[in-house]
Amino acid sequence: MAVYKHGKKYWYKFKWSAPGNEGAKETFVIRRNAHATNKRDAEDAEREHRRALRLGEIHPLDPWPKPPAPQAPTLREFSKRFEEFAGVHTKESTANFYKECMRRILLFPTMADTALDTITGEAITKYTKWRQAQKKGNSVAAINAEMRTVRRLFNLAEEWGIISKAPAIHELPGQKGRERVLSFEEEAAYLRYASGTLRDMTILAVDTGLRPESELFPLEWPNVRLQADRESPYGYIHVAKGKTDSAVRNVPLTMRAKMVLEARKSANGHSRYVFPGEGRSGHIVSIQHPHERTIKRTKLANDAKLEPFEFYCWRHTFGTRCAESGMDKFTLARLMGHSSPRIAERYYIHVTEPHVMAGVGRFHEYLAARQIESVPVASEAIQ
Repeated sequence: MAVYKHGKKYWYKFKWSAPGNEGAKETFVIRRNAHATNKRDAEDAEREHRRALRLGEIHPLDPWPKPPAPQAPTLREFSKRFEEFAGVHTKESTANFYKECMRRILLFPTMADTALDTITGEAITKYTKWRQAQKKGNSVAAINAEMRTVRRLFNLAEEWGIISKAPAIHELPGQKGRERVLSFEEEAAYLRYASGTLRDMTILAVDTGLRPESELFPLEWPNVRLQADRESPYGYIHVAKGKTDSAVRNVPLTMRAKMVLEARKSANGHSRYVFPGEGRSGHIVSIQHPHERTIKRTKLANDAKLEPFEFYCWRHTFGTRCAESGMDKFTLARLMGHSSPRIAERYYIHVTEPHVMAGVGRFHEYLAARQIESVPVASEAIQ
């Protein structure tokens, strides 16, 4: 080690070989102020510098000691950048979803005003407990939506190099998934207590399988055709854009779906949207509250006693009913806007027990008609 004193401070000097700007190995002369007043501390400083070079943490031309990393922004500060990113790189409905979730998350100051790089999984668990203690809007689905939002935010912060690693974020158990299939009796009970707009949305959702946020809520009248043609006796809805190229499609209407649209056309035909709203988008972006109220009304009236479910389940119910009716998976994939029939196959898993038994009955009849003369007679030995 070449340690020497210059003035009142010790310095060190050594040579180090490393790839240069053009890739060829070069020898660099490194001279640094150890900022030490005794030789041993200066040697320690040189030893630490050599260690960083050997491990590839720095290049000989990099400053040393390494400048301190910039302080990470707080969750509240970074949320503005996150919302700007979502506004540019996601659909309007998704950006609105993130914005609403962040509004609720930032109500918890313990986490909102903490630097991102100091927020741990334990801190997020404290937030979920705080949310569960709220009197309103504390459903498992709502809290899990916030968990997905904050997870996306931290992943973006990691991607941009603002934090070294995103904390582990876990959703709460017990959420009713999107794959529930509602019976016709449950549908009838729900429609009896749904408000006019929610009732119309539900009929269209369960009779067409449109994706609620991206296809049903922003549905525009120019994409609705109520005139009958050879392929669609009751008209159809043209889905002009969606989450994938396969989402672009024509979805035939049922008779009652056509009646709903005709009534809305007569009442709201002046609007660009089938379901106009008061927000900036011009259309309804959420029906969560009226949906939850409708389920509660069925329970209060002791009518069907609907268990909580996501509105998206109407789309899954549509897919399952199509499968039960005997529709092939290729047609179903096209109607649902899926890129592959494999995705549509999941709806065949949820066919109801009566439908399965009816299918088994037809199978037994098929066998009976063909095996009656081919049943082998038991041999004397077996008898």
